[in-house]
Amino acid sequence: MVEKFAACDLDGQHAWELYTIAGFCLEKKAYNDASLIESLKDGSFGFHCNRPLLWLWRYSSRQKKVSLSEFISKSKKTDNIKWDDFFHDTSKPLVVDVGSGMGVSLLNLAALTSGDDSYLGSDSLQMTWSDFNYAGADLNQALINFGNGILSRDTTTQRPGRVHFSCLSAEDFLTELQCYPGGLALIMINFPSPYRLEVGMSGNSQLPSKYSNQFMVSKNVLTLVADLMFSSSALERGRESLFLFQTKCEDVAVHVKNECLSLDTMECIHFNHSIEDIDLIYQEMGKRPKRVDEWLKESPVGRAEGSMYSSTPLLPTAGRPETEVQCSLEKTLVHRCLFRTR
Repeated sequence: MVEKFAACDLDGQHAWELYTIAGFCLEKKAYNDASLIESLKDGSFGFHCNRPLLWLWRYSSRQKKVSLSEFISKSKKTDNIKWDDFFHDTSKPLVVDVGSGMGVSLLNLAALTSGDDSYLGSDSLQMTWSDFNYAGADLNQALINFGNGILSRDTTTQRPGRVHFSCLSAEDFLTELQCYPGGLALIMINFPSPYRLEVGMSGNSQLPSKYSNQFMVSKNVLTLVADLMFSSSALERGRESLFLFQTKCEDVAVHVKNECLSLDTMECIHFNHSIEDIDLIYQEMGKRPKRVDEWLKESPVGRAEGSMYSSTPLLPTAGRPETEVQCSLEKTLVHRCLFRTR
């Protein structure tokens, strides 16, 4: 019950009293999680914590995946996004999540203040999260309704007028962003549904093929991302527009990185804390994923290792997508790349 309250971002005196009572109950029963008990008692437990985010991950993972073709067949033509209707100040740069799901990452990033974690990948890439507006899009209307529902109940001054979610395809959303006045600070694609491996290999046959328009991170999508980054970097006059990509699948990470670099308008940011030997990391985690074994049969060119892949999280702890929390607790390797305009 407490997890559900937090997962709905319910706060205020009554919620805090509930969390405090739960903390004392767990303490009395000698529950073996001192940090959880302390967070419940001291008021730091909430929407950004592991347990409610895992509850949301379980809920989201049970939802039927909406394919692009299904979305197009059911959707009605809508007017262009009227940015001034959703944001108090459209001169602020946007942080964007394409395929935002339930909107967890954007909602929590928007709640950060200037005193919270500000780095993105390295100390040289400072992000003052309170300076931005936030926009996300997804094909699943129910998930979009969840994110906007949290905003409708928000009584603080941090997120209202700074965050909005739209039910749009990736290409349509990125096209709409071309008309946003304030430019883009960061574009994210976090843990998209993967494509299927080559014919004849095991795996989910219902997944789209690598080069179909059903795989969200298509060449067209990446081209739109690159164009937005270039125009935003020029608009901001010195502020770099960045693109963050995260996935659980090594082959997807290598494919998207190669597609980005093939555009000749993006370059990877190199990390000091990088993936040096990916098979050693798999060994330390206990097992190399079966999908990786299948993919290696294709004799791929390159692995998700080297200075272009970060071995540490790039987003602040309180701004992680729910899937990243699940990966951390399940000891699943996350492949992370960060791009800027060449």
